[in-house]
Amino acid sequence: MAQTILAVLVSFVLFVSILVFFIKHKQRMPYYQIDRVGCVQLLEQAVAGDLLERDWHVFIGMSVRYDVEIEALRYTCIEVDDEHVINTILKNGQSYVVFSKKGLLILQDLLEDWRHRVDYLA
Repeated sequence: MAQTILAVLVSFVLFVSILVFFIKHKQRMPYYQIDRVGCVQLLEQAVAGDLLERDWHVFIGMSVRYDVEIEALRYTCIEVDDEHVINTILKNGQSYVVFSKKGLLILQDLLEDWRHRVDYLA
């Protein structure tokens, strides 16, 4: 009788321990949500030539359902990516996006527009 109670108690403690472990360490979906200020920062980095390739691809690769204007910017950036990304360069072990002159002009226009939106239309 004592062995049965001990076995049930050990099984219960083991089950609870495993349950707590999996609840504590469960996988969560990555959370990425960019705001208007983040868009301006991304465009500033692109124009300056300091835009990491991974940041660029995260921005253009994830749809934005919470802000129609940011989604429109993302679509414009996808077009810039398709037509005006020349290459990537490696600096300090990180890959940066290189745009054509026309692509940089488009990004500069977008940057001016978005700076206005953030500074004056907030």
